[in-house]
Amino acid sequence: MRFRRSQSTLEYVIVLAAIIAVITVVARTYLANKVKSALQKAADRIQTEAEKF
Repeated sequence: MRFRRSQSTLEYVIVLAAIIAVITVVARTYLANKVKSALQKAADRIQTEAEKF
């Protein structure tokens, strides 16, 4: 009986690790796009202000 409990716990850990991995990949992609967009907007703004000189 103890073996089945350990197996069940291991299965839950594997599923949890897979879910965390998916969330991490999605968040990383989402955040990378947001950061890239923010940096591009900042660069455009700097360029616009520099052209005024």
